[in-house]
Amino acid sequence: MNTEPMTLRDLRVQTFKERKEGRLTKLPATFYRRLRILEIQIRKIIEESKDNAQRLEKANADVRKFSDMKLELHKNRERKLTDLAREKVNGQNPDMENVHQNENEYLISLCSVIEKHRANTLLNEISIDTDTPVLEEKRIEPEEKATTKIEPQNKEYIEIKVLEDLPTFTGLDAKNYSLKSNDIVSIPIYNARILSDAGKVRLVKEVEA
Repeated sequence: MNTEPMTLRDLRVQTFKERKEGRLTKLPATFYRRLRILEIQIRKIIEESKDNAQRLEKANADVRKFSDMKLELHKNRERKLTDLAREKVNGQNPDMENVHQNENEYLISLCSVIEKHRANTLLNEISIDTDTPVLEEKRIEPEEKATTKIEPQNKEYIEIKVLEDLPTFTGLDAKNYSLKSNDIVSIPIYNARILSDAGKVRLVKEVEA
């Protein structure tokens, strides 16, 4: 277990690694504790340097660097944790090995929020009011049909280009999908949006269900 004090260089190396890697990187078990200690040390130097302008200026510069790198590290890890939560809810069995113990609660909460959102927006049955009168469809005469373009209204799938190999997952249509890099396929639009947000696919065009 690494108990040595963390330096700004250590934080810079980890932040760069997190930015470069596509998946969540491995953090030492003591990482967040050492990060907190480093912040306390820098702020203590600021307090002790109020009578030394040169030292105070350096300490203030250090705390700005620390804050910027800490924020970037957290943003990148939160984005990757969100991707893991989506994969977990989708039943893709993602690799959770690099989730730090301090991040478990966040990940579990994300899964719960995603599941609740889907239950409220995708799985609820739509109640139909049988007392509402149904309007008769207007008949289109032959000459009008020739000039009228009818757009498809029920679009449930979308064509995508796969940007990297993906683990097999179950789509919203209950079908299993095994996608490889450069595949161009049609999948449920909901799954396509999630993969697109994660940078795994590029949306090409919608196709009629």
